[in-house]
Amino acid sequence: MHVQQDGHGLTDRSTPDLLIGIRRRVARSPARYNLGDGWIDIPTDRPHTVAAPPLTDIDYRIDGPSELIILAAPAHRLAAAIDSPALVERLAPVYERPFQDPMFQLLAMRAWAEAERADGLFVDSVALTLFSTLLSAADARREDRTGRSPPADLRFTRVIEYIDAHLDEDMALADLAGVACLSPFHFTRAFRARHGVSPVRFVQRRRVERAMGLLLRPGSRIAGVAHACGFADQAHFTTVFRRLTGTTPGAWRAARRP
Repeated sequence: MHVQQDGHGLTDRSTPDLLIGIRRRVARSPARYNLGDGWIDIPTDRPHTVAAPPLTDIDYRIDGPSELIILAAPAHRLAAAIDSPALVERLAPVYERPFQDPMFQLLAMRAWAEAERADGLFVDSVALTLFSTLLSAADARREDRTGRSPPADLRFTRVIEYIDAHLDEDMALADLAGVACLSPFHFTRAFRARHGVSPVRFVQRRRVERAMGLLLRPGSRIAGVAHACGFADQAHFTTVFRRLTGTTPGAWRAARRP
């Protein structure tokens, strides 16, 4: 999506997509955004790129005109396409602040131009290159901060595997901390630093992502999906689903069925 807009303040409601915003032209006026953990200043002296995880409301306050290219990709499909099951979590460092990469912006503009000509194969190829580049930027930023690359610590890989294998069950913070061989306090701090969200928020996202797949199965019942994804009951499921997506499970499913 190519967007030109004047100064504004708004909230983009959460979607299942991973969102990338490439701001090409900027005004020298205050601008910032909030992914739920506090406001992040946006550079006003140069083009930049902003990334946001799926199932996250995004608040913006931009005082001057701007021009953006917005890319959206279903997170689970993208993760499979570039063979990175924990893609959303690995990208956490680039959610924390904007980054600058002129080549990334050039690729995005080329993808936009080809999309208008309906060259789907080329667009898919460039999109994968873009998101692979973004992943490399996240890994490099994490290495700069911690002095080691993500694969060096397998504890959090085991935690994510444990979460995905037990989404239909109750999970206590102590259980997850035990998998990582850390105290609950240190686990919570380390998990947030690595993945950009708390363990509780992460588990809720995983439950909702699985629920989305189940909701689209023929004959599925909302109460059954709630139980299969570890929610206390249908009301609890609806509350969490609405908070993360901005709509109810029933309305979300109805909007995606023929």
